Amino acid sequence: MHLYLASPESLLEVYRWSLTNAHPPLFFFLLSAWQRVVGVGWELCLLPASFGAAFLWVAYRWARSLFGLASSLATLALLAFLPQLVLLSAELRGYSLALLLVAGALAALERGIREESPGWVAVSGVSMALALGTHYMALRSAIALFAYGAVRLLARRSPGLLVRVWSASQAALGALFLFFYTTHVSKLRGGGMERHAQTDWLRAAYLQPEEGVLPFVLRQSAALLLFLFTSPAGALIAAVLAFGGLALAARERRPVALLLALPFVLAAAGGVLRLYPYGGTRHSIDLGLYASAAFGIAVARVTGERLWVPLVLAAVLAPAAFALGW
Repeated sequence: MHLYLASPESLLEVYRWSLTNAHPPLFFFLLSAWQRVVGVGWELCLLPASFGAAFLWVAYRWARSLFGLASSLATLALLAFLPQLVLLSAELRGYSLALLLVAGALAALERGIREESPGWVAVSGVSMALALGTHYMALRSAIALFAYGAVRLLARRSPGLLVRVWSASQAALGALFLFFYTTHVSKLRGGGMERHAQTDWLRAAYLQPEEGVLPFVLRQSAALLLFLFTSPAGALIAAVLAFGGLALAARERRPVALLLALPFVLAAAGGVLRLYPYGGTRHSIDLGLYASAAFGIAVARVTGERLWVPLVLAAVLAPAAFALGW
């Protein structure tokens, strides 16, 4: 389907065709150019696969800037061998590109605030804008990063230029989403595509009239964990460690606790309000980044920041991930 939408000769036509789909156009533009280079063979999949590989490096750099070496290596080990991330990076979809751009926005903002660099703050805004142009799931990361950035900038009493650049980038992001909403999202609301998702193939990911909010959130959170971590045992262990890492960050009053928790709150709210699917589906794959980062915090803390632990974790996860993915 995505290859079909990227098949017109002109980018303007690609954009027009993309309006019939539920995703913004950036990945279709790139796929349109890429298929003119490689044709229609397996090489097409090198595009999303390269984005997926680059995502791992950028996510590692972001985690290291916040949590240290041992924690970032544990985060990297988990992200590298989550079967769903590997599989989505091999499909002609925009998820790996969106993940790369979201991670880039996170890493650039962190560096911009630490170095008091307006340039890196602007890079963060551009990266998040491109993420929104790739997939609408990036909206919750944009909101979480807005809240986190506001807290960090206020706490550090950052220079006026830095605050102005950050404010301008957030205003631009708001304007971009308003453009996407008026020209695309609003046209799909209440239409056949949305009704089909809510009543058929994604029905479980939306709150239904006959069920309560709490049972829905608990059920779909469990489905999300099982989707991300594949087996019930793996999901339980990862959930305990991720929650523990988040609790540690919150107990230490670190603003990053807000950044890690808010995407899950927004995702659950989207399902409750029937705005966006929440649960064990690829539409929630971005939450794997935040869960893995919280997981990395706990693993590093529990093991005394020993660097051999993430290496052992990777060695254990690799064969299991390949077996489960296959």
